[in-house]
Amino acid sequence: MYVLGKKINVEYFFNLSTFLLVIFAAGFLVSGIGEFQQLGWLPFGNETLWDTSSILSSDSAVGHLLHALVGYTDKPTSLQVISYVVYLVLIGISSVVRKRT
Repeated sequence: MYVLGKKINVEYFFNLSTFLLVIFAAGFLVSGIGEFQQLGWLPFGNETLWDTSSILSSDSAVGHLLHALVGYTDKPTSLQVISYVVYLVLIGISSVVRKRT
C-alpha cells in the first residue's frame, strides 16, 4: 500500500475525488427536490422539461444506478434542472476562487 501510495499524484487524486463528491451532492440535492415536489412541499417548478423514459427509464437497473449516483431522472422538472445547474455553478466558482487564494 505504501509503495502504491507514493506513485499516486496526490493533487490529481484529491481534485478527482472533490469533483466526484460535488456531482454526488448535486444528485442528492435533485433527488431531495423531487421528493419534496412529490409530497407537495415545493408546489412551484413542477413542469416537466423533457422525457427520456423511452431511452433510459428511471425504473431500469442503469436508471436506478444513475439516480443513486448523480440524481438522474427521466422526467426532470424545471426546479430540479435549475437547482442542479445553480449548485454546480456556485460550487465551481467557489472552488476556483478558493484555489486562487
